[in-house]
Amino acid sequence: MGNKERMSIGELESFFRHVADYFEHQSPSLVPEFVFHGGEPLLLPHDYFRTFCDLQKKYLDSKGIKYRNSLQTNLFQVGDRTLDLLQELDISLGVSFDVFGEQRVDIKGKDSRDNVMDNLQKLIDRRMSFGVINVLHAQNIDYVINTFHFFNNLAIDYRILPISSMVEPPPRMQPLMVNHKQIVQAYQIIALEQFSTQSNIKIYPLRDYFLAAMRYLTEKKVRRFEPAKKEWVAIVNVNGDIYNYGEAYLPQGYMGNIFRQSLSEILTSSHHQQTVIMREKRMETCRRCQFDQKCHQIPIAESQKSDRTYNQKGELECTIAKPMIQFIIQQIKQSPQAQLLLKSYSISPELSTEYQL
Repeated sequence: MGNKERMSIGELESFFRHVADYFEHQSPSLVPEFVFHGGEPLLLPHDYFRTFCDLQKKYLDSKGIKYRNSLQTNLFQVGDRTLDLLQELDISLGVSFDVFGEQRVDIKGKDSRDNVMDNLQKLIDRRMSFGVINVLHAQNIDYVINTFHFFNNLAIDYRILPISSMVEPPPRMQPLMVNHKQIVQAYQIIALEQFSTQSNIKIYPLRDYFLAAMRYLTEKKVRRFEPAKKEWVAIVNVNGDIYNYGEAYLPQGYMGNIFRQSLSEILTSSHHQQTVIMREKRMETCRRCQFDQKCHQIPIAESQKSDRTYNQKGELECTIAKPMIQFIIQQIKQSPQAQLLLKSYSISPELSTEYQL
């Protein structure tokens, strides 16, 4: 059986009290999103979700703080009562679904694809809010066009999450690994297919690269990511320990404990400052790049050790986002409708969106 450890009700009280005290003094435009993740959150009791949301009302709603809730799931097994509850509590879903590759199996080793397909149809029929995380690996990388058309035909936005590692992966993961060159090639194939297809879905991170290219061509900028002033994400362990994304659950990524400290204390602590120094060091790569403040810098700032590559000078390299932005700029310039596209996006509010990833 998996680890069933979770935050107690008393710990959740401390968590939301500290969150409320912090966001009460922040700009109303800063809307926190709380994400259930790790293992399979849909296995949590229904009463736990209700208590979680009741505490949000007690501490956040009472102070006029807006927020969003979402949940990451493999959607292998979900009943109508659970879907009723999620809709009632306004919890959106992020579904991990590979479509091809046969890597998602149940405890009997049976491919779970049909179950997930049936449950996806339930979400569509109910008009529930959801997106999909599509894991890209060696056994489905040749099917990226098929995957695109699958989601495009269903009008489902999705995020591509490659399995790649610059360090030695465990033996069971080695057959699934793809390198950065393969990832870029796959992204380019998908981008070209979407450019040539009637498609309104958003595919991340390609959408982020497209917006960065448009900023470059329209001479617009986004603010630099400054974790000392504004965090992008905080990973909260069940024991209350908080980490930055790039060093999640590692000692060097530890920022504080939300059960024992206020968020203000954590974000001004020496532990947090150390994580800021690490990320600013990585973002020196962005400062040297022609796309500085065109790209939102998160892929470099919060890159995990397994995703980092360095040149002979020991400098961190941007081996995916940069070549993809260059590729999309080239494609836009070659398009006969490029000028119309540039004109329509020159006034798009998306071009000034910060830290969207």
